[in-house]
Amino acid sequence: MDLLELDRTAIDRNTALLAALEPEQLDLPSPCAGWTVRDVARHLVDMSIQFDVGAHGGKPRTGISDDLVASYATASDLVTESFRADGFLDRRAVLPGFGEHPGRNLIGAHFVDTVVHWWDIKRALGGDSALDDDLALVAYKVARRYPDTPGMRGPGAAFGPALDVAEDAPVTDKLVALLGRSPDWRA
Repeated sequence: MDLLELDRTAIDRNTALLAALEPEQLDLPSPCAGWTVRDVARHLVDMSIQFDVGAHGGKPRTGISDDLVASYATASDLVTESFRADGFLDRRAVLPGFGEHPGRNLIGAHFVDTVVHWWDIKRALGGDSALDDDLALVAYKVARRYPDTPGMRGPGAAFGPALDVAEDAPVTDKLVALLGRSPDWRA
């Protein structure tokens, strides 16, 4: 599957999810330790801004406003544009917080973050948080390549330590557990 298209699919799902949030839902706790739904939404915007900066170099081309849906849509369009630039897949670019990598690695990391934060928000809302198997499987395959280092996992790192799940667990559960979230998380 085309990672660029999968990333855009994940972005579009997050945009729809954010647009459907009621104001009181923004203050719900999320599976991201210490973060509310609003914090996750702000992170989605900031993450897209940072990935865009890493992809094109230079300064941020947008910022975060009080309208998180509009901010996310703008930041996502910009990072998608940067990811689709000629030659980007093989060009070296800066993965925020992790140095230079081939562009395809930035797209993969952005995709995983986008998919998992959709799960975080859906889980916080108490709704069905199962991901489409195609999105979950690709995100799981990408995330399995993440190193098990203090900068990647643990206190103050991008993700918590991986949690154990059954070998026959759904791929969504495997993905979120790999990234330190309990598949059974409840507020």
